[in-house]
Amino acid sequence: MSLLYEKFREVLYSVLPIVALVLLLHFTLTPLAIPVLIRFLVGSAFIIFGLTIFLAGVDNGITPIGNNMGSTIARSNRLWFVAIAGLVLGFAIAVAEPDLHILAGQVDVVTSGIISRVSIVVVVSLGIAVMLSIGLIRIVFSFPLYKMLAITYVVILILALFTSPEFLAIAFDASGATTGALTVPFMLALAMGASRMKKDSKSAEKDSFGLVGIASSGAILGVLVMGVISPVKELTGIL
Repeated sequence: MSLLYEKFREVLYSVLPIVALVLLLHFTLTPLAIPVLIRFLVGSAFIIFGLTIFLAGVDNGITPIGNNMGSTIARSNRLWFVAIAGLVLGFAIAVAEPDLHILAGQVDVVTSGIISRVSIVVVVSLGIAVMLSIGLIRIVFSFPLYKMLAITYVVILILALFTSPEFLAIAFDASGATTGALTVPFMLALAMGASRMKKDSKSAEKDSFGLVGIASSGAILGVLVMGVISPVKELTGIL
């Protein structure tokens, strides 16, 4: 119960300023229609109670499972096992991320279905799966983070030269959408679990972070590759 109360306070402190700002604008500069205002207030209440339960579930279930899985993957010390486990886990958690589905729905609407919701979810999830797998391999075999990021963003830069501006914008938005309330805690727990198995405590401390950044770059790579191979080079739609 104390965990629920703690999460309730956290969510309340995050949501109330937004509600207060909207109400201030409603009564001063931009009045809303009453039905719209009521829907906003009801939706805000749903967010507060829903996120409270969701975040409590993350702390109670997702984080411990991520730690245990990370430790098990690192303990195997087998390249093929680390790679396959990273691919499966990366795809599964990306597909389950609510923020990604919101972005995919918006892209579908704005492009009038030229880029479908399903295609964005699948492509981004595949990109994250590949990069999460590579990120776990980096942790297990102590490959320097700065080299990994340098190589990744050089590839992103090269792909960006051959991609339309619309796909480029969607790619970086997808990266932000995949760092949501579900994926980040799980990835951090995976990284900490994997790095904890190292004998060198300094190396373990350094490798506890960076996996989220590597994995989120997979979303960019996935959409950019989609843009390069897609026959559609110019996107049009209506807002």
